[in-house]
Amino acid sequence: MINPDRIGHVVLKIRDLSRARQFYTEVLGLDVMFEMPGMAFLASHRRDHHELALMEVGAGAEPPKGPQVGLAHVAFRLADEAELVKAYRELKERQVPICFTVHHGITKSVYFLDPDGNQLEVYCDVPPEQRPRLPSDYVGMERLDFAPDDPSLADMLKSMHIGPLRQA
Repeated sequence: MINPDRIGHVVLKIRDLSRARQFYTEVLGLDVMFEMPGMAFLASHRRDHHELALMEVGAGAEPPKGPQVGLAHVAFRLADEAELVKAYRELKERQVPICFTVHHGITKSVYFLDPDGNQLEVYCDVPPEQRPRLPSDYVGMERLDFAPDDPSLADMLKSMHIGPLRQA
């Protein structure tokens, strides 16, 4: 059995490296660790050689499609709810498309799109003493209090004609 220490990095295919680099550095605050033609390697707080790589595939590349096999989103953990509120406001000020916000029970999350339509998430963990105790309450779907005008996960699932998530 393979026993990874952690996920090392994610590689996203993007259309325009310059545009994507600008988004990931200016909006998400990632640092460019290394660049080569057609690729950029980024990390938060310069703690790794890279956590995210951007691979340019060209302007004619098709956008991500909803119901297909593949990556759903990449999540970036924030320190606390104050940082999440700050991130949400930054996304709104920069007119970044918000997909939905959600209080999952174990996390509070804001889901949004990068310039190529890749879905991203910024989240903060809910303190352990405030987390649900029952497995049936583990995946909450209601919107965040500070984002009343954006859809919740429940709203998004309804719009896609998908019922509630099922527990394993």
